[in-house]
Amino acid sequence: MAAPSEVSMQNLTGYWTLSKPLSGAFDPVFAIQGIPWVLRKVISLATLSLKASHEVDESGAKALVLTQIVSVAIAGLSEEKEVRVLDGREKFHSSALFGTSSAQSRMISLSTATGHDGKPFDPLLIQDFVNEGESGEENLLYDLIIHQTNGWVMEQIWGFGMVNNERRLIRTLGIKKGDKVAYTRAIYDWMGEDGKDGK
Repeated sequence: MAAPSEVSMQNLTGYWTLSKPLSGAFDPVFAIQGIPWVLRKVISLATLSLKASHEVDESGAKALVLTQIVSVAIAGLSEEKEVRVLDGREKFHSSALFGTSSAQSRMISLSTATGHDGKPFDPLLIQDFVNEGESGEENLLYDLIIHQTNGWVMEQIWGFGMVNNERRLIRTLGIKKGDKVAYTRAIYDWMGEDGKDGK
């Protein structure tokens, strides 16, 4: 279901479900991350949902709280909470599935932002988004995620764009490890603030 106009990256609160028909393939990404084939197969069959909320951390910085929910337990977990502090500070997160990684998150403007290397974003990361709000407004979320032992680096961008003439929450990502590179995108269905019916 399309996202209503009142939902934005500044107010993402609610429930979302990954639309598999609209999203890209994640297996190449998981392979670079070192996820075993059996687990990748289980993930591909599961329903993947997302609960989003906002908070302010102890330093006063704004944070986006993302709770990933899967329909079957994977690596012993059925849900996993990640806190994205939006001031660019490095935060560490440990996951039973992915191990330990660092994340730096910040809001960006599509027209002025650059990647972690200071260069313009790869077109595959930004092609799906639309500029919403005032010119230059920071209305996309950028994540730089670095795995602490496996050596992969991932860039993610979250925002809104038009898919099949409907406004959708989109997450694009690119992952690199040595000479291995993969890109994909996740398209989410809006399920409403309470997650019951998307109305």
